[in-house]
Amino acid sequence: MVKVIHVADDGTEVAAIEVDDFTIEVIYSGIAEMLRQAASAPAAPTAAGGDLSRAERQRRDKILTRIRD
Repeated sequence: MVKVIHVADDGTEVAAIEVDDFTIEVIYSGIAEMLRQAASAPAAPTAAGGDLSRAERQRRDKILTRIRD
């Protein structure tokens, strides 16, 4: 069982769901298929990690801090 939490920009918990093993397997297989399709498609240009705005970096740091706690 996995608990997925939706967190607002200010760090408050907005919603949470618990996902069972069967659902995780179905989701994982869907993601795996999307990754296989993406790997066979021509590469699209992507932004480098250092191109984030200050607000985006702060949001990313807040999310990573929440995940690690």
